[in-house]
Amino acid sequence: MEVAKLILEYLKAVLVWPVSVGIILIVFLLKFRAGIEDLLKRMQEGEGYGIRLKATAPAEQQKLATEVKPLLPLDEAERFAMEHPKEAVQEYRRLTDNFLWEKSFNLIYGTQMDLLSALEKKGSVGEKYVDLTVYHQEFIKRSQVTGLQFTQYVGFLKQVGFVEISGDANDAVVKITPNGINFLSYVRSQYPYHVKPF
Repeated sequence: MEVAKLILEYLKAVLVWPVSVGIILIVFLLKFRAGIEDLLKRMQEGEGYGIRLKATAPAEQQKLATEVKPLLPLDEAERFAMEHPKEAVQEYRRLTDNFLWEKSFNLIYGTQMDLLSALEKKGSVGEKYVDLTVYHQEFIKRSQVTGLQFTQYVGFLKQVGFVEISGDANDAVVKITPNGINFLSYVRSQYPYHVKPF
């Protein structure tokens, strides 16, 4: 009788809804693990708790895979460059730009990305240098780092060629460069859901 009571109490504890849901969820994840992994690898879009997902279809993935080709052997690459100098220079430029944008993306802060996006909206008008301090202040607030001066903060963007600064010290104006616009476009295409801290 005591053993039966003990078993019933145990079953009562195990069969409460949170535990049952947990067990069902674990079994579901184990059973459909490969499919879930495949979906996550092909993920293109997402949303929040409203749950709207979009993944590349396997057929589209196969189609895009044909665009990913191994490098040409060196002699073939040299021959191609001699026969198609303009295309070779364009490809070289694209690769070096992507390399530099990747390096810059690894170094840039999220608030600097916000600053670039704001300058992109301003277009050729730009923004007063002093008015951009709000982004630097937000950086300090988020990161708790006080050692980075505003001149260094904006100076990085100028050094990598994403902004240009014109005018005298009191009325200096900051504008985004075509390189800065291309950088933002690259980041949006390659890292659509990546949010950088600080």
